[in-house]
Amino acid sequence: MTQQSPSSVFVDDRQLLCGGLVVGRFARLLFPENSTDSGRQPLERAFSAAKRELLLNTQLICEPERYLPRDGEPVLALPCRSSTDGWPILLLAQISGGTLNIVQGPASAYPALLTLLGLQFDANRNLLVAEVRALWSAPIIIGSEVDQALIRELWSDARLANSRFAYAEAEQALRRALDVQIRIFGEDDVVTNALFLDMAMIVANLGRFDESDGLLRRAAPIIERSPSPAERARLATYRANISALRGNYTVARSEASDAVAQWRAITDARPVTDDTALARGEMAMALNLEAFVLMRSGDTTSANVLASQALLALAAAPATPVWWRADIMGVLGETSLSDGRLAAAETYFNTAIRIRKDTFGEGAGTLRLRTALARAYQAENMNTNAIIAYRDALTLARGLPRDSLPFTDEDLMPLAAAVVNYSADITDEKQRQGLFTEVFDAFQLARKPGRDRTVALSAMRLSSGSVELSALLRRVEDDNRAIARFQSELAQQQALAADDRNPETEDALVAQIASQAPRIAATRAEIATQFPDYQALKEENLPRIDDVRSRLDDNEAVITFLLGREKSFVQLIRRDGTIVAEVSAGADDIAASVKSLRRGLEIEGRSVADFDLDTAHQLFSQLLGPVLSKLGGIKRLIIVPSGALASLPFSLLVTEPANSKNYSSAAWLSRQFAITNSPSISSFIALRSTRLVGKPRHLLLAVANPLLAPPPSKGPIGSKATRAGFAGLLSSCRKDAPASPETLRMLTSLPETASEVAAVAASLKAPDAELMLAENATEANLRSKSLSDYRILYFATHGVLPGELKCESEPGLVLTPPDTIATTRSTDGLLDASEIAALELRADLVVLSACNTASDGGDKLGGETLSGLAEAFFHAGARSLLVSHWQVPSAATARLMIDVFKAVGANPDLSIDKALAQAQLKAIANPATAHPFFWAAFVLIGDGASSPLNDRAAP
Repeated sequence: MTQQSPSSVFVDDRQLLCGGLVVGRFARLLFPENSTDSGRQPLERAFSAAKRELLLNTQLICEPERYLPRDGEPVLALPCRSSTDGWPILLLAQISGGTLNIVQGPASAYPALLTLLGLQFDANRNLLVAEVRALWSAPIIIGSEVDQALIRELWSDARLANSRFAYAEAEQALRRALDVQIRIFGEDDVVTNALFLDMAMIVANLGRFDESDGLLRRAAPIIERSPSPAERARLATYRANISALRGNYTVARSEASDAVAQWRAITDARPVTDDTALARGEMAMALNLEAFVLMRSGDTTSANVLASQALLALAAAPATPVWWRADIMGVLGETSLSDGRLAAAETYFNTAIRIRKDTFGEGAGTLRLRTALARAYQAENMNTNAIIAYRDALTLARGLPRDSLPFTDEDLMPLAAAVVNYSADITDEKQRQGLFTEVFDAFQLARKPGRDRTVALSAMRLSSGSVELSALLRRVEDDNRAIARFQSELAQQQALAADDRNPETEDALVAQIASQAPRIAATRAEIATQFPDYQALKEENLPRIDDVRSRLDDNEAVITFLLGREKSFVQLIRRDGTIVAEVSAGADDIAASVKSLRRGLEIEGRSVADFDLDTAHQLFSQLLGPVLSKLGGIKRLIIVPSGALASLPFSLLVTEPANSKNYSSAAWLSRQFAITNSPSISSFIALRSTRLVGKPRHLLLAVANPLLAPPPSKGPIGSKATRAGFAGLLSSCRKDAPASPETLRMLTSLPETASEVAAVAASLKAPDAELMLAENATEANLRSKSLSDYRILYFATHGVLPGELKCESEPGLVLTPPDTIATTRSTDGLLDASEIAALELRADLVVLSACNTASDGGDKLGGETLSGLAEAFFHAGARSLLVSHWQVPSAATARLMIDVFKAVGANPDLSIDKALAQAQLKAIANPATAHPFFWAAFVLIGDGASSPLNDRAAP
């Protein structure tokens, strides 16, 4: 089907439609009437004269012309690819009846193109496919126009969501696009890898740098061979962006400069077209990125120059998104502030806020700019203005979904600094407490990539088990994407000159936007009503500070952290008050200390490394020293760790300088406090607000020693062979398919864990304890149990954490895999977080022993991902988790666990955190196990109050 399309050159110019989609073009050009020439030469001359008009603004990359292998009048073929998505596009030209007839369309429309030229062809589809594929020098994949349109729409929506800082939404849209793209083109196609590149940018914005690095390594070699210079320039830009997100400004500066040079070469080499204008816009944003990196490196003068150049370059690219100007304004605001020009900075920031608000409404983008404005006030010591600006931003943030929040810890540093600085001059304690309340939200709103990722995946996979819920969630997703498109189109219309604006179009867009909001609200309400379990996991309600304090006893305190680049902050919440104090170390310094301490917890051969008591004391002084005077009377600490701190048991910090390497006499923190970790303040509140209903019938179910690879002949747990198994497993890609048995068997067996769980059962004096060992330790057997009937669940097995590539991987527990690959994920031997979240538990305590759940402070090997695993168990109904951060030799583990449960058995009212502290002190007193390697691995995650042997429960 065709419809008329005006052209300045052709006497007849029509669009080619397929299912309502514009897929091509049919055009006719008058051939000189006095010409009697025929054959190839006049066809080539005529086509050459028309080609520039044909290709103008088409964003096509074409190969040399060639002829169709046909008898009679020649037919010229021009094989091209779209520069935006690599889709194969074909132009055919023929002289007939005194006109040059040209058709253009996708390779899949080859029969229709031949028909439009009046050419006969063989009806055999295989022959036609072979004939059209032979026109390209490299293999092409022929897909449908519907698939092409869907990929383009989803890709565009993902980029738009990324621009709005709605990274979770962007990831969902891009994964849907990748599903279609990979199905048609496979994983080695240039455009597939361009999508991988966009995914790398999105997950980097979410703080998942290991995954981003893997995607870059995967995509870069293929994109570097792309015929599109724009794709290669975009690769350079994304690399620079990711380096900047990591804070590696030296590398980012070089990469941004390279990206600018590549974009400049593209714009200089082409005539002015819409494609050139887009490249000019991308060059402007690369210049702005270079300016941002220079600013972060301290060269604010050069940064201001480059940002100003970026603004001029963007003005020469009017077709680019209007919010790009806001991004440049934001950098100009930062550079103006660094130069001491607060008035100019305010103007730039407020202009940027207006542009983003007009384009997308209040959201993550305006929040970033509002916090930047607050930082501007703080830099000028205008603490009151800074606090007010932050208060407005945090109020807005409370109304947004958690996965759309843009805040990193560094974003919130100035708020904490303003509160601490301002409070120093306040003598009225009530006024000081009110001020500290201002900063409470900030400690909750900062992103925790590992934890947030695991919770999001668990929620997503829970939804996939329900057709109805999936449909509702897809409706919300599609409606959100639609409203974002309408808002973007309206902003583009409003940015036009007055004579070019179309009031009817603007009114229609306003009406469409207005109609979407109540539809989205209604669907969300339906989800909350019909699927409360999903809602409870996905939608985290932020508590108020009074919610925390009212649930604390007089001898308890909650401690949270914000970790910035140069400095950090600690927040201590007691029943009788709150304090926020500055920590002198930044995130990198803290991470370095954590890694140093963990190196002292490694074992090679049969020796344990020396533990650095001095660093343990230094880290204690940095983290808790600023609030030490406020810990009087406190017996229990509930710590909400973040970043590298999530990979370090606080019990091994040292409160006083060490005079010797005598570990038994060291002033370990566990001597003074019972210590519990909590994934979030919300989790702490939830656990303190509920009680288990009824008493489970059985005391203990233990799963241990799954059948895996034989243990190494030499060396204890933690040897190179064991770590090699983890390396192979972590680099695998499971996606949504069942885990491979061969992959799970890369890990070594843990035969000593069988005696461990037997000893624990004996110490609990639990005659009805059930032990699932070896061949019985399967996922199918576990699921056959009524898990809500057990007060204690004990898993003595490997814990694995997410891989690094494009997979939607999550943490989980390894059980005995089946002999052959399972048909479903529910019996494959890998019980991951989303499956855990769907279980029905009433356990006071879940023990994860021998789990290797953290290694060096990075998200890839533990840290906040462990918090996400805990959230999954809590959602399933567990009250607390006792987890090990590294694998401890069997005798030491069994001894520690026996002492924990003996203490609880002797005093049913004793909470697990206090029983753990007592067991640790007993191990410390023995010189053979005083090294923290033997006793500090275990950490309790929960609210600190769980007493699994206490028979008192709600009826």
